[in-house]
Amino acid sequence: MASKTHVDGNKVTIDDSLYHVSAAGGQYAVTDEFGLRTGYFSVRGRVVTPEDYGVEGAHPVLQIGKLWAAANLWKANEKSASSVPTKGFCRVVTHEKASEADLEKARAHRAWMRKQPGCKASYFVTDPATGKGMTISIWETREQMNAFKEARPPEGAVALKSLGVEVFPMVEEP
Repeated sequence: MASKTHVDGNKVTIDDSLYHVSAAGGQYAVTDEFGLRTGYFSVRGRVVTPEDYGVEGAHPVLQIGKLWAAANLWKANEKSASSVPTKGFCRVVTHEKASEADLEKARAHRAWMRKQPGCKASYFVTDPATGKGMTISIWETREQMNAFKEARPPEGAVALKSLGVEVFPMVEEP
């Protein structure tokens, strides 16, 4: 049976469990309805990184963090960005240095990405000195970009681990 979830400001309800989210020095603290701290999470772009204390009976901090961020951070950004007329959306993902084997899987992933509805282009750039890289993809609509993120790539096609994700509305082309 699927969980029943609801977010009201800084209160996250999953089934019959209530959690409170509060800012805590660059990250967010999660406490249950009894005031017991269950962990922390941080949000960078659309990536939620949990530090889960593994409290018995509590829902995962990652689940709580994603629900809270979707309601409080991401929806607000989408609403403000949707009022600007765009020519598409640019998704920029930053990566640490990757092995050649991981790069090969990422090439297959980008080839698959380019075949997804709405993908106009996909590029990978890297700094040879540091190995840090970025995957840049251009999408016709935000809905198509979001559908891609939920789609499952074929076997052997794996995106590089991301350090952060940013989305920009494209207002003009060169």
